Amino acid sequence: MDFQEMLNWAFERHLNPLSWYIRPVFLIILVYFAYIRRMKGVILTFVLMMSSMFWFPAPEKINPQMEKVLEYEQMLLSNPVTFALTIAFMMVFVVSILIAFWKKSIKLGLVILNVTLIGKVLLALLFTGEDGWAPLGNTVFGLILINGIGFFILRMKGKKIVKEI
Repeated sequence: MDFQEMLNWAFERHLNPLSWYIRPVFLIILVYFAYIRRMKGVILTFVLMMSSMFWFPAPEKINPQMEKVLEYEQMLLSNPVTFALTIAFMMVFVVSILIAFWKKSIKLGLVILNVTLIGKVLLALLFTGEDGWAPLGNTVFGLILINGIGFFILRMKGKKIVKEI
């Protein structure tokens, strides 16, 4: 199986909405391991998060808007130059998020996470037009989940109920 065949196989499975909704859960686990400074946990969770796009079977019914967004992502990853730029851009945000939580800055980490998640929708809108609204549901789910937990922890720390996670 060559790279393009493997990419097609993975993207067929990435069209399954379960692969979109599991990512925020992995983000929480990822930042938790960064916060408690467990590099093995960070690496393992990152690998699991990145591989989760092809854990689920290809869906029988596909959201046509999401298909257009993912076709654009696939096009970016099919070209060596845009592949390198896309991965580098993504890694800048991932590393920034991890550094913020590693340094125990929950507020900065939440800001970077929010910019990243909202930025992904904005980029999808910019590059795919109206179809870019397709990932909004899972992005809102991720924002509510991540910010809810983050604000809860900040509130508990402010009340000194949570000293150290």
